[in-house]
Amino acid sequence: MLLFWILLVVLVNGVISFAYSASVAEHPTSLWAMFATTYCVYLGITQTGIIFSTIMRIAKSKWARYFARFGEVLTLSYIPVAFITFIAIYAGGTEHLFYWAGSSAHGAAEAGGHGAVHLSPWLREDLFLWRTIISMAVFYFVSYIYFAMSLKEEREGRIYDPRLNFIAGLVMFLYVVTNTNTAWDFGMMIIPHWESTIFPAYYWVTNILAGVAFLFLVGGWYVREHTKKKITGEYTIYMGVMLMGFVLTWVYMFWSQHIVLWYGDLPNLSMPVEKVASEYGGYYWLMLIGLFFIPFFALIFKKIKSCMTALNVLAVIMIIGLWLNRYLMIVPFTVHGEEAVFFSWTGVSLILGGLAATILPVLIFFKLFPKVTVSTYEEPGGH
Repeated sequence: MLLFWILLVVLVNGVISFAYSASVAEHPTSLWAMFATTYCVYLGITQTGIIFSTIMRIAKSKWARYFARFGEVLTLSYIPVAFITFIAIYAGGTEHLFYWAGSSAHGAAEAGGHGAVHLSPWLREDLFLWRTIISMAVFYFVSYIYFAMSLKEEREGRIYDPRLNFIAGLVMFLYVVTNTNTAWDFGMMIIPHWESTIFPAYYWVTNILAGVAFLFLVGGWYVREHTKKKITGEYTIYMGVMLMGFVLTWVYMFWSQHIVLWYGDLPNLSMPVEKVASEYGGYYWLMLIGLFFIPFFALIFKKIKSCMTALNVLAVIMIIGLWLNRYLMIVPFTVHGEEAVFFSWTGVSLILGGLAATILPVLIFFKLFPKVTVSTYEEPGGH
């Protein structure tokens, strides 16, 4: 209960701080950029929870079953927050974040006046609203079906019902669809005429890397608290190997994204990377260090993979790397001279408030549905 009230206070502080600052700020674009960054970070982390479960099911893994259940709850409990935060961005931040938003932008494009940018029919506020709402609703609906069938399977004593593999594959497909849509809207479509077929895959691979790290961090704590069992031995080895696999996948997608832009050498495509690397070089290198260099060179060693504390530290580093990645995706291309809020009270309140809005629904979910547990603890079977 103490944790519950602390998280609630942190969440309320984040909401009030942002609402007040955005209402009195002369140029609130930087605030909305921070809000959008927080939205993308925690939306990606929570939606990855059920993807971990589906991956473990398809792979017929035994060691991660209680992490899988926690991941399913992490995804489903976040549904109200996901829709509320998106509606807030749509209602209050669209014209601040997107160059194509507003009737004036479309009027200038249609008139072909000086400085007008050609706008695709895809770049319309109504379509931005409905494609996001519908894609997320379908993803969460199928995720709930998967969760309900998984619970039924467990209660009936069946293990890995083949019929659930199809639903698991469908959840994965819809995850790619909804995260591709988010990558388009909050990545490519905030920069005029910037496009990349690889960027959406790079976006959701980053989510999977940091999302699994978050799941191990928070889920591991929850399991220890409620099952009174420590995660040791082969479990931590498997966790470390999985994190290393996702680290290597991420750096592959990172390089694939950059090499295509470098070979193409088109100014409108290479400009965003050059802008980030030059104007936000410190954050850029911290992001690389957090998402690749530290995890890669640490997870080489078996002692690191065998230590739950070390894995928790690496998880925190990777989550910070994800936050920097999303910050660099949005802020440099929406904030033009406004005061940065990275180290402000509002900025910190948004980050912590987003974390509280992620963990608090999980606690409420388990309180409302006590029969849903993460106590399924199987000994590793070499998978």
